[in-house]
Amino acid sequence: MSIEEALAIINGTAVEKVRKRPTQREHNLQTACVQWARLQFPKLIIFAIPNGAWCGYKQGRKLVAEGLLKGVPDIFVALARKNYHGLFIEMKAGKRGVVRDEQTEMLTKLRQEGYCCAVCRTFEQFQQIIIEYIS
Repeated sequence: MSIEEALAIINGTAVEKVRKRPTQREHNLQTACVQWARLQFPKLIIFAIPNGAWCGYKQGRKLVAEGLLKGVPDIFVALARKNYHGLFIEMKAGKRGVVRDEQTEMLTKLRQEGYCCAVCRTFEQFQQIIIEYIS
């Protein structure tokens, strides 16, 4: 999101864009993955960043004013490992889930800042990413 877009939203001059709701498949995948991680590693600090949460225009303006950024990955693991400050995971359901340009840019920026970043499309892939990162 550009500064101009953010200011337009804050000032109430932006035209509301119709957004597609996130798919239930991605929700179910992310839910299963986080639950598995919390059961397997109870001390692990893992949490969702609900950037894709469906909300109305008014609530969207509030969230942008509070610091919401487009492209921030879905999950963060607050654990420094292997010269990384933490792990960000962007969840996509199956092969059809598309990583948008702003998500790709954000993942690149986070990597440049010393974070490990991954895109995860399956439960098994999530398990592998977590286990490899932690060990």
